[in-house]
Amino acid sequence: MSEHWATKQERGNRFALRLGVRLIRYCPTWLFGILSHIVVLYFFVTSPTERRNIRDYQQHLRSWSGRSDLLPAFAPVYRQFVAFGQALVDRFAVWQQRLRYEHIVIEDPEGIHKEMLYAQGRGQILICSHLGNTEISRALVSHHKGLVLNILIHSKHAQMYNEVMADLGADNDIRLLQVTELDIDTMMMLQQRVDNGEWIAIAADREPVRGEKVVPVSFLGDTVAFPQGPWLMAGLLKASVNTLFCTRQQGRYSLHIERMSDRIQWTRQDRDEVIRSWVQRYAQRLEQVCVKAPLQWFNFYDFWKHND
Repeated sequence: MSEHWATKQERGNRFALRLGVRLIRYCPTWLFGILSHIVVLYFFVTSPTERRNIRDYQQHLRSWSGRSDLLPAFAPVYRQFVAFGQALVDRFAVWQQRLRYEHIVIEDPEGIHKEMLYAQGRGQILICSHLGNTEISRALVSHHKGLVLNILIHSKHAQMYNEVMADLGADNDIRLLQVTELDIDTMMMLQQRVDNGEWIAIAADREPVRGEKVVPVSFLGDTVAFPQGPWLMAGLLKASVNTLFCTRQQGRYSLHIERMSDRIQWTRQDRDEVIRSWVQRYAQRLEQVCVKAPLQWFNFYDFWKHND
């Protein structure tokens, strides 16, 4: 039976996180780079399950795209671990404001980030993923004064992360909220925040921790169960929905924001089909970004559940 991603022991704790903070704060850049490679090598050697899962993803990507040139010929799995290590280094850098708004290339043909800039009216929803480094969006929030961003996460360590970010002096207008289920109380809280002009970010590429609210769709040539929750939430909140991807391209981050819908609507009769269509569109968007940044897929669990 394939283990649910949320039941896996998180390889890190408060001490490790604070240690990383001290390293990024006091270590020279060249030394931190060396240390990060040592840590990546350790996790690569001691993580056979994660190596197999990344190899599975890469095989799906090659087969679906028909392009053998998307991935490096030498040690592609290890290089994906290295890319993850680089993303962690960059995450600390943006917390410390060493990586700022002016370092990012904004791809926003519809001008959505300008709506963030003025932060007027009702809030909106940002649909994110574990593809690329969404944490870089902190630089966008820091630049857009007055914007409040609520990031919904499943981790039980949300409070710990908030405390560490406060210790770092990170922007107080970003709040991590632990949400394991979109129940009535949670929806009322989110409704109030959206009505107050706050934005909500949620990853839409992992099964929910609780419940059966998933929909099977095609992704990289195979069937995967994606969560319904983000799309149900968007419809109930009556908020505009945008996708947000942030990938590293030629040593610099590119942040792409795109409007998916001004409002997701359904009736009782067609709700399931409407949700399925939006989930499939999101999966297709994920596919496009996988081609653009093939080594930046950071779902290390059994995504296609081949071990079930």
